Amino acid sequence: MREIIRQIDEVKRRIGLVIGKPLSFKINRGRNKFVSFDGYIENAYPAIFTVRTDKEGEDPLQSYSYNDILTKNVRIHNRTPQ
Repeated sequence: MREIIRQIDEVKRRIGLVIGKPLSFKINRGRNKFVSFDGYIENAYPAIFTVRTDKEGEDPLQSYSYNDILTKNVRIHNRTPQ
């Protein structure tokens, strides 16, 4: 249990370092449905972080838990220049 808490603390620390930077997100919506979009992390809170998306048709502000990163339901990558 202690190891999981340390991992979540590390995820929180890393999320804090990339707030406001352009990123690419890949979200697992279940049943082999993945959504990819560009955006940035707007805020980080104790239990969740919010993502502002650039994608049309998506809710512009989404929230995810830090556990979503540990379970790999949310994957975050640096945005590649186009």
